[in-house]
Amino acid sequence: MREGPEDANELKARLAKLTSDLQTQRETGQKADRKAEADLTDKGLGQAMSLGFRVLSEFVAAVVVGALIGWRLDLWLGTDPAFLILLMGLGVAAGFWSVYRLAVTPPGPRDGKKPPQ
Repeated sequence: MREGPEDANELKARLAKLTSDLQTQRETGQKADRKAEADLTDKGLGQAMSLGFRVLSEFVAAVVVGALIGWRLDLWLGTDPAFLILLMGLGVAAGFWSVYRLAVTPPGPRDGKKPPQ
């Protein structure tokens, strides 16, 4: 094995190239991290909160409407908790069905048009 000035120069050149490649990789990674953070804070978080509030409001609305209709029917017909329990149960089922439909619907345009390919 020979160790001379040529080997030292080759090793220094190789080290300099590896250092510059490493620096380029770090900068690219930092840019990707910043972009991912921007997507999460700007668009992604807003969309997630919007979907969460929509799911919550649809579920609660279904239960409340079922309970109110059942309560009014019980007052009108003189049955004590029969319709309240029945229609509140139907409201819970309708709320779960609504949440299920939102969960299985793929994201994208919902106006009936297919996305361009």
